[in-house]
Amino acid sequence: MSIRVRGTIVIERKHSRRGDFNVGDLSTEIGVFEVKDSIIEEFEPGKYSGEFLVRWIEPDSFSWRGRVFVKNRAQLDEILIDEAQEGAEASALPPEPDPIDAGRPEATAPLALPTPTASTAMPDPSSPVAAVPTPSSESPASPTPASTAAGQALTHEPPDEEPDLTLFGRDLFDALNERETIRLDPTVDRQQFRAQRDRLKALGYGFDAMSQAWSLREEETAEA
Repeated sequence: MSIRVRGTIVIERKHSRRGDFNVGDLSTEIGVFEVKDSIIEEFEPGKYSGEFLVRWIEPDSFSWRGRVFVKNRAQLDEILIDEAQEGAEASALPPEPDPIDAGRPEATAPLALPTPTASTAMPDPSSPVAAVPTPSSESPASPTPASTAAGQALTHEPPDEEPDLTLFGRDLFDALNERETIRLDPTVDRQQFRAQRDRLKALGYGFDAMSQAWSLREEETAEA
C-alpha cells in the first residue's frame, strides 16, 4: 500500500552513455529521499511541490572515486504537482549511476514505511495507455533515432510511419498524427520511455508538469 505525503522534489538532469536521465531529491514530513523512478524522466530540471504517493523506501548506495555514498531511496507510484519552478541550478554532487546500468530489480524487498501524520491513500488509477512494443533492432547502448533527434532542430513534419509506430505503438502514433495531447506510460521499458520523451521534444511537443502530459508548443500549433 502506498502512502500519500506532501513534499517538494528538486530534479536534476544527469548524463550517461545511454542518454539523459533525471534524479530527484524529495523532501517530505517523513524524511528526505532520493528518487530515480521513470516517473520523473519527463520533467525538466527544477523544483516541484505537491503530493507524492510513496510505494516503498530502502537504503541505496553507489561508489565514486573510492568513496561510497549511501542514501535513502523512495519509489513513487504517482506525483500530483501544484507548483512548478523549472530551471534548477546544477549541484556539485558526484555523478549518479544511470538506473539502467545499476540494473537493480524493482521487486527488491523494501523497508517498512514510517507512519506519516498525513492520511494514507491508494493512488487513483491513471488513464490506460496502450502497450508499446519494445524496439528489437537497437542495442541498449546504441543511440536510437529518437534520442539522436532530441539534439536536432524541431521538425514540422508528421511522425515517421515505421520508426515512430514501433516506438509509440498504434494508439499513441495515431494521436501524434492528429497532433493531440500525449500521455506516456512510465511503466514501459526505461530506455524506450526516454526515447519516446526525446522524440516528442524533437516533434515540437512540450511537457506540462501539472497535467503530466505532452502537447504541441504554441508556436508549433500556430504554424500547423
